Amino acid sequence: MAKALAEPMKARETSVNKRDSIVEGAGRVFLACGFVATSMDTIAAESGVSKQTIYSHFGSKDALFEAIVRQKCDEMMEPVAQSELRGDEPREVLRSIARRFLLLILDPANTKLFKAIVAESERFPDLAKTFYRSGPRAVSDQLAAYLTEQHREGVLWVPDPKASGELFFALMRADQYIRSILSITQEPGTDKIERHVDHAVEVFLAAHALVE
Repeated sequence: MAKALAEPMKARETSVNKRDSIVEGAGRVFLACGFVATSMDTIAAESGVSKQTIYSHFGSKDALFEAIVRQKCDEMMEPVAQSELRGDEPREVLRSIARRFLLLILDPANTKLFKAIVAESERFPDLAKTFYRSGPRAVSDQLAAYLTEQHREGVLWVPDPKASGELFFALMRADQYIRSILSITQEPGTDKIERHVDHAVEVFLAAHALVE
């Protein structure tokens, strides 16, 4: 009986592992070649599976690209996961969010993916909207919920949490992100990121300090 139950579970684990391998391999190929120039043969070779296996999991190259974008949206949500928004005082919470957010968006692989999404936004208009709603918009909304709570508790002055959430991430991206997207700068070191985080968080807190 135990063996009978274990075999389907092992099969499911194998299927999940193959799917993850395909997503990872396809991500590398899409970033290196772009969507149009990427072939399913190349993805299969990079992922270590057959083309038939890819089609059985995703159905098409379009669907595979969408899966990669959706996975990236999930990763974008991590910096403001609810577990990050509890316990510490606002300065430390915001520093933690800012640090993880910057490391995410300035990672060279992620920068290439963002470029690919922009480049394919006309081909995949719904996907571009999904990326915005599930990634940047959702991240900002999560932070806005935290700021609403801080305002209600009298910790910070945040009369418009939505606008303040957008402002916070705008401060984080700043010039460095634009330079990364345009490929006119090297990946910043940890020290530079920490200095930017500290300065941006202090500017944000000063703008939202309670007026006595």
